[in-house]
Amino acid sequence: MENIIKKIVSNENVEEILKLTIESIYKNGPTSTTDLEILCYIKIFYTELFELYEHQILKFMGLYFKDLGTESLLEVVFGMYQKHIEDEYNIKYTPVQSKIVDETHSNKYFSFSAPTSTGKSFVFRKLIEESDKDVVIVVPSRALINEYFDLLNEHFNYSDINLLTFVDKINTNYATRNIFILTPERCKDLFKFKKDFDIDFFLFDEAQLGDEKSARGLYFDSIIRRAKRSFPGTKFIFAHPFIENPNAQFEKNNFEQEQSNARNFNIKNVGQIFYSLDKDNSFYHFGIDKNIMGKSRVKCAYDPIEMVLSENGSVLVFCTKTSILSRKIFKEFEKYLRFCEVLSDPEALKIIAEIADIIGGSDDINEDRYSEVIKFLKIGVVTHHGSMPLRVRSLIEKFTKSGFCKICFATSTLEQGINMPFDLVYLKHFTESKPLAIKNIIGRAGRSTLDKKFDYGTVIIRHSNISAFRRIMHSPSKLRSKSLLDDTLPGNLSDLEDFRKSINDGSFSDEYNLTPKQIEVLSKADSLSLAHNIIECLFMGNDFKKLKQIDNRKLSNEFEKVYELHIGRILSNGEKAVIDTSVQIMIWKIFGKSFKDICFYRYAYVSRKEEREDPSVDHSELISQFVMQCSEIPNKSLAAFPLFPRGTKAIDVNYDLIVFDTYDYLDKILNFRLEDIFVALFSKYFEKTEDLRAEKLVKLIKYGTDSDKQIWLLRYGFDFDDVEWIEPYVQSIDSTGIEFDKEILQESEKRLKIIGRYYNG
Repeated sequence: MENIIKKIVSNENVEEILKLTIESIYKNGPTSTTDLEILCYIKIFYTELFELYEHQILKFMGLYFKDLGTESLLEVVFGMYQKHIEDEYNIKYTPVQSKIVDETHSNKYFSFSAPTSTGKSFVFRKLIEESDKDVVIVVPSRALINEYFDLLNEHFNYSDINLLTFVDKINTNYATRNIFILTPERCKDLFKFKKDFDIDFFLFDEAQLGDEKSARGLYFDSIIRRAKRSFPGTKFIFAHPFIENPNAQFEKNNFEQEQSNARNFNIKNVGQIFYSLDKDNSFYHFGIDKNIMGKSRVKCAYDPIEMVLSENGSVLVFCTKTSILSRKIFKEFEKYLRFCEVLSDPEALKIIAEIADIIGGSDDINEDRYSEVIKFLKIGVVTHHGSMPLRVRSLIEKFTKSGFCKICFATSTLEQGINMPFDLVYLKHFTESKPLAIKNIIGRAGRSTLDKKFDYGTVIIRHSNISAFRRIMHSPSKLRSKSLLDDTLPGNLSDLEDFRKSINDGSFSDEYNLTPKQIEVLSKADSLSLAHNIIECLFMGNDFKKLKQIDNRKLSNEFEKVYELHIGRILSNGEKAVIDTSVQIMIWKIFGKSFKDICFYRYAYVSRKEEREDPSVDHSELISQFVMQCSEIPNKSLAAFPLFPRGTKAIDVNYDLIVFDTYDYLDKILNFRLEDIFVALFSKYFEKTEDLRAEKLVKLIKYGTDSDKQIWLLRYGFDFDDVEWIEPYVQSIDSTGIEFDKEILQESEKRLKIIGRYYNG
């Protein structure tokens, strides 16, 4: 077959093409992108013809979860296979899902690759159901933690199971096992409790993260090795999308080959159709295999984006974070925003109000904290990127899955397996050097439903990217078979050499999550002297000074010196600026300020709010104050540069940018980089001096409170915002369980659901 697109569009031998395609799927399964492209075209252009064969197509694709009967003789074999799977597993697995289950049962170590539409989350849930031991799920981002938590909480909402997004030994009087959903960073606490848990299996989802040439990639592999060393009898399962060599996990992390198996499943549940957009804003059809689909482009008679939006579908625009923050992308898509009407659904408005409350933003342009995030949400236009606060991202994902999103402008945060399918994906941003990222993003095009229909999605790229896109689609994506732990670190990671050596020789501290050398440095007189100076900066006697009494410059200088001792060199100007900002945010947090309060303090400073409110000052000429944009540390070549370009007027300071930057500092710097260092410093100082102020600081840095009852509630997994209303009802709380006052039953159904797992009245 050749020139298929042109033949289908011009109605040439369409039924014959359809029959040949169905025959290919019958023989080979739904493995060919081209076969599924052809089905998409015929479904769009010849709906009535396609419907005559649709049931047969679904049967041959093995989509048994759609509850398909047997309607023809050709379908009998597939009906028998379907029956065999149902009899063996007592569930409607697809063939791929049943093979994944088989392999996890048969092997101690199993690594596999499968497209995003495979339904692996369903399989994982069933594996967890079968287990009667502890289970650890490792995911690359905290956003994915939330997704897993919501999924599993629906099915494991029992008081005898702890479903935790951190590691702790709690609720021991009631819980018989634990399900942990963790990022690699949160896994560190597992090793403190290695004698307390009986782990059935580790599940590393989106396990390609370990291939990143970054600190996170290095850390990911370190968790695999530490887990294998600490839990030698445990199974390991690695799941990836679009990876040609899933066995690389075994090679790079020294797994025993005789107990390992790897599989690459190339079977698809969802079809995709492809369009290109030319400079003249015209759309063209194109196929991945030009020898079959056609070498010449065929002009499209309609705008695919308009078609999807007019049919109440959803569109994902993959773009750069810069284009979102600069608002450039909104201007480029202005003509499509007319399809986005003001939302009136009470559930949608409730979600938007919750987001507004978290960030302290408003859609009133006359308000100081005017937020375009809120403004656009009200017409179903979503933004999604890594600097968005986690709770906001979680609510945005809920908003999208509930069908309220019409257009989503997103960055690479959607690469990491977040289940947010769209009807159409437009690759506005295209990086040929990241082929796996491209495959993951277009994997969001098309949602697999339970409906008895052929599901498909639409993908659009710019015409200039067609050749590169085809190369990516035709080329296998492979993981490196050598870990960074065993390789020479690139220059940008040279500060992590001590960490690499410590992981490899087994000396890395489970208690402090630091290397022996780092702990030794923080235990020396110079470091303990700095700890003393910091405590004296913060306390008057045994009580905290008031915020206005703290010498912020002196405090920042002392913390800078601590970090210099930690990394063993003088800090660059940029590193100093990052530490200074981080310390200020940490102090606000220690003093009980909420996220939105901290955002507003920073906004008021940068935008010179006090001066703008002075009627004697011409605020139209005021220039914004300097504040360092959040940047990764350590980085010896980092220069100090502003969040807002020099010369930005105070009245033009963007509140949303302050929100995103503040979250980056809390998440990427304080939580990931500095918390362990500061906790270890004050812990060592307390060991040496028994100064209770140091112990108080450790609690405040780790938990944001020094109240034992509140800390226990946080350890049980309650959000800080919920702790405030729950605390008065707690009669007693410790590692064995929580005893609530029965008065709590008078609270709303929503609140009772929050404490339901632990209420034993």
